[in-house]
Amino acid sequence: MKLALAAAALAAGLVATGLAATTAAQAGDKIALFQNKSIFHSGLRSNHVVAFTFDDGPNANTAGVLDVLKANNVKATFFIVGRMAHRHSELLRRIAAEGHLLANHSATHAMLNGTFDAHPERLIEQLKDVDDQIEPLMRPGDKLYFRAPYGAWRSAHAGILNADPVLRKYVGPIYWDIGGDITRSADGYIMSSADWDCWHHKWSASACAKGYLREIRRKNGGVVLMHCINTQSADLVAAVIPALVEEGYTFARLDQIPEYRQYDTPPLPQAPQAPVVASAGPMVLNTAILK
Repeated sequence: MKLALAAAALAAGLVATGLAATTAAQAGDKIALFQNKSIFHSGLRSNHVVAFTFDDGPNANTAGVLDVLKANNVKATFFIVGRMAHRHSELLRRIAAEGHLLANHSATHAMLNGTFDAHPERLIEQLKDVDDQIEPLMRPGDKLYFRAPYGAWRSAHAGILNADPVLRKYVGPIYWDIGGDITRSADGYIMSSADWDCWHHKWSASACAKGYLREIRRKNGGVVLMHCINTQSADLVAAVIPALVEEGYTFARLDQIPEYRQYDTPPLPQAPQAPVVASAGPMVLNTAILK
């Protein structure tokens, strides 16, 4: 009996050590789960591939964006805000039904600052509200992605969210390659655009599109940041996508980007089986669990 207990203790100790090592490895920046820093590198630049991402929806203007995407047979990723989805559940269902990927952009689009580290339950609530709405609409095999509102992120957030058995399945936070700001050349040409800022400047959709197209062409691909909630959102998409289709660009959802696969969340370690011990005779230890 003492030998059996000793064998069980030995096995449990070695397995516990293995689990601790796994947990430590998962805490690294490039080993799945939420990352300590935003994921900037998409691997799409210079590859003639574009991934359109639309933040902050859905609302009444999202339908027009969906119409343009459908007309051009382009699939995109929509980062959903929970409070908007509650108001426009039919549009949320349409996004999924038309083959676009649903992703998480928090419940209220809050700035995720240090307050959420002091009250981790609030951070978890921000993501779970959206997860509860999008997960039932996702197809088998669809992956979960998160983008932080305003691109704001603290390393402490990763530990809080990775401790949650549901939210640890997300990859994020996802950043972007194109659409972050407005820039001009020395002679005044629009060289890059950010749609939210275009509308602040009261630009037309065609003027805003020039910046997007020039940045996409200059980088020859990338993750594009847009929004699907403004009155000119559909016109902007209609001015950008057909030009890229004509130029032979390929379009991808985030879950089709190979660079992001390194962040896929590994399954939780399974609890070890108890060691097999003979009731009489020599001690028998199940060595399989030690490998």
